[in-house]
Amino acid sequence: MTFTVKSLLDLPEARTVSLTPGVGEERLITWAHVCELPEPWRWLGAGALLMTTGLPLPPDAEQQREYFRGVHAGGIAAITIDETMPEVELHASALDDAARIGLPVLQTAHEVPFVQLSMAVARAAQQDRVRRIRQAERMYAILRTRATDRTVDLLLAELGRVLGGELSLHRGAERGVDRKPVERVSRGVLTAVVPAETETELRFSGALDIDPSLLLHAASIVGSALAVEEAARHSDWRHGSLLLGELCDETLPAENAGDLVAAYGLRTPFVLAAAQAAEPEALLASVHTAFAADGVPALVTVKDHQLLLLGNAGEAVDDVFDAIARAGARLGVSEHFDALQELPTALRQARSALIRNHEPGLVMRFEEHETSSLFLPNDPAQLRGIARQVLGPLQTYDRQRGTKLTHTLRVFLEENRSWVRAAERLYVHRQTLIARISRIEKIIDRDLSSMEDAAECWLAIQAAIGSGELDPGVAARRADTAPHPSETEET
Repeated sequence: MTFTVKSLLDLPEARTVSLTPGVGEERLITWAHVCELPEPWRWLGAGALLMTTGLPLPPDAEQQREYFRGVHAGGIAAITIDETMPEVELHASALDDAARIGLPVLQTAHEVPFVQLSMAVARAAQQDRVRRIRQAERMYAILRTRATDRTVDLLLAELGRVLGGELSLHRGAERGVDRKPVERVSRGVLTAVVPAETETELRFSGALDIDPSLLLHAASIVGSALAVEEAARHSDWRHGSLLLGELCDETLPAENAGDLVAAYGLRTPFVLAAAQAAEPEALLASVHTAFAADGVPALVTVKDHQLLLLGNAGEAVDDVFDAIARAGARLGVSEHFDALQELPTALRQARSALIRNHEPGLVMRFEEHETSSLFLPNDPAQLRGIARQVLGPLQTYDRQRGTKLTHTLRVFLEENRSWVRAAERLYVHRQTLIARISRIEKIIDRDLSSMEDAAECWLAIQAAIGSGELDPGVAARRADTAPHPSETEET
């Protein structure tokens, strides 16, 4: 155990009593020395037990008070005086003053040689060093045998048992310029800086103080564990980002991805969000941190300069969406969906809501925004039915043959059925466009030269956009913007 003033008083062979009972008994004694000089604080330092026969004690009460004050100011742990040898009387007022400032004044029996006290302190110091070494060895053994699935909380509990107290982590603790590696907050409470990516503080709380070096060892161990967890978390994030990207691109069959997604803690119903920020890559790191801090499972990736987030529908993920928005991002959120096969539709819905969200800091949900047409309903299911009634055969044709005829029809109508402008936007020859439109008319059984049929197709396109069947972002593409290679393929 740590050797204190009380430890000395409790030693029967020391035959030492306190002349200031109850004062400073918790003070640590790290070494002991005899000094008969009138200003012993000039020669002794912090943690010392000053042993004297009483020869340097001045006779005057005020001078004795000054003597005790000098001893206390020098950081000396306690002073013990021979029981019979002092030639002057210890004044009660001087002892009262020593008690007031917290200096333990002790008295040792004349028959006990001071070397016996020194040896007791030395033995305690040696035992304390051995104990600290063993504690450090036990802590590092915990780190070596720590299983990969053991949490940092469990590691803190095990280290706390070794140190004889409770350890807790405090993230976001400010590190001042003059911050010391270990600081004593109060009796039994110490803090240490943890080497980690974010400012983190390790706090020890116990009945007694511990050696600061032990807390530094614990902080180093916790920092290593945090680094391992951080590396594993970043690896999971990267693999999750690739998984979500492949699902959005439909390069990974959704029916085969259920177990892969479930490994990240995602369960039905799902929800997908698209976020827009000035620097999506920078936002990616903060979003990962936000989800990890709240313990909310999610897959996050950057696609087409937008941040895409797949999570479990519910209040927990909604709270994270709100926190991301408060950081200055714009979010569009899809309807809830129960199958990964619906992810492409959810992506279009999220982007549709995002386009209609013009306010940074706002979360726009797909089911909340209204269609821009006076002739179409607001209900997504009704919009989807209208779109499929007209465009269903054309979309089926595109899926089966890998063509882009639905896109061709949309561009043709957006350009007010202008052959020249539509051909320029599609980067095809005018005759190629004429052939495509002819094929489209046969598939959907409509005559696009008829105003009635053209209007019906236009409303179907808008219904598909409103229901999330079509990406709303395509309409914003200019003719001078290079298309995706697949849009220039001959159909």
